[in-house]
Amino acid sequence: MKTLWAVLTVVALTLVAAVGGFWAWAQGSPAEAQTHTRAVAIFNAMETYPGMTAYEQAREGERQGEVEILVATDSPEDGRRIVLAITAHHECRTNWECATRIWPDSTSTYSATRCFEWSEPREWDTADEVDCPKKQQIDTTPAATVELPEDAETRLESALRGDDAAARVGALNDLPGLEVQEEGTRIYVAAGGVTGYWTGRMTTDCLLGWKVDGEVEVVRLSASPHEDPLSCGWEGARARAEE
Repeated sequence: MKTLWAVLTVVALTLVAAVGGFWAWAQGSPAEAQTHTRAVAIFNAMETYPGMTAYEQAREGERQGEVEILVATDSPEDGRRIVLAITAHHECRTNWECATRIWPDSTSTYSATRCFEWSEPREWDTADEVDCPKKQQIDTTPAATVELPEDAETRLESALRGDDAAARVGALNDLPGLEVQEEGTRIYVAAGGVTGYWTGRMTTDCLLGWKVDGEVEVVRLSASPHEDPLSCGWEGARARAEE
């Protein structure tokens, strides 16, 4: 008899848990769930265009629409921290309503706003929901720029034309992001500065140079905030030399 009661108890508890789980699912808000889906996509985009500051990175999230920046800070102690209030919409009030509908009602829209925090380290395709802070904490101080010197083109061309060109170019260590690649008698060079960000996207200044069969060429390229950022590497110099 005791064994039977024990079995019945386990069955009853299992049924209660199942009913409770089903009830929780049925009452769940699709719009609320959609905020998490949006947060994951937005955080992935923010890491694609991280910016030079937390605020610049957060603006890439804000660019997605219906996103409010609540926290955007950088600190030596806590690193970079961003909290976004993200809004999403759905035509169903609850999961049960969606499951039992025969025809969708496109005239009804239910909304939810939830807060999610981005901080390091963060795994790709994740977003942690947090309580929305009562006060905004946003540091809008711009980051220092890293610019190419005004005479960079002249100096790079002179170095490439001289003997032992690779060493002479390598000595131009004040050029930001300097890359020098030797392939036999060919030399490819790149240097680039970041002059700022706009909604997380770099405004870049790129210097490419090459020496092929004794011929030297240097070009300077720029991308405005509204254009795709330049990829400034020695491979770009080789690609242009082979055009």
